Amino acid sequence: MTMNDVYNDYEEILDLLKQYIRQEQHDGVKIVKASSYKPEYELQEKSPVSKSEVLERLAEEVAQCRRCPLGKSRIKAVFGQGNPDADLMFVGEGPGYDEDRQGLPFVGRAGQLLTKIIEAIKMRREDVFITNIVKCHPMKDPTSPEKRGNDRPPDDEEAGICRPFLLAQIDIIKPKIICALGTYAAQTLLDTKQTIGRLRGRFYDFNGTKIMPTLHPASCLYQASNKKYVWVDMKMIRDELKKR
Repeated sequence: MTMNDVYNDYEEILDLLKQYIRQEQHDGVKIVKASSYKPEYELQEKSPVSKSEVLERLAEEVAQCRRCPLGKSRIKAVFGQGNPDADLMFVGEGPGYDEDRQGLPFVGRAGQLLTKIIEAIKMRREDVFITNIVKCHPMKDPTSPEKRGNDRPPDDEEAGICRPFLLAQIDIIKPKIICALGTYAAQTLLDTKQTIGRLRGRFYDFNGTKIMPTLHPASCLYQASNKKYVWVDMKMIRDELKKR
C-alpha cells in the first residue's frame, strides 16, 4: 500500500462518517459536538500521511465524540492500541472500569490474559491491534463511574453509532484476520443472534476479511475449562496467518 492509497482510503472513510452523521441527524438523533470537534482534516496529497497518523487523527475524532450517552458518562475514550500494519486485530465489546481510566483497551485481568493468549501463538501484543465495538465504557449506572462491577454490554443503538469508527479502523489497518472476543462482539460483527458456542471454531467472511469468533478472555477467568476452546481457535488463527 502506498501513502497515496492511505490518503485516499482516509478521505473515503471521512465521507462515510459524514454521511452517517447526516443520516443520524435526519432520523432525529441529537449530535452534540465539542467546540474543538473537527469532522474532517485537511490532508494534502502533496504531504501524504502514514497509517499511524491517520489512526491518530481518527482517534482525535473519537475523543471528541458525544454522539451517544456513553460519551457523556465515560472518563476516557478507548480508541484502541497496537500495530497499524497488524495482520491480526482483536475486537472486544467495550471498555471496562480499568480501560475507562487508562484510555487503553484490555488492561484489566482479562487484558492480562489476552496478552498471554497472544504470546501463546508466538506473537507480541505490539504485533496486533486491539479495539472494541464501542469506544466508551458502557455502565449499568452511569451516575456512579467510580463503582467496580458496573459494566454492561453495549446496546445495539450505541454499537450502531460507534460502528463507523470501527469500520474505519478495519479499513485503515486492513488486518488479515479479526478475532471477535465474546458473544456481543461476534454477534455484532456477523449480524447474528447465534451463541458464541455455535459461532466459534471456524472462520467467517467480513467484507473480505476473515473473522474468527472465540470466547472472551473474561470467561476463561470465571471458568478455566473455557481456555481449551480459546486455544483451539487461536491455533486456527496462527495456522491461517502462516499461510499468508
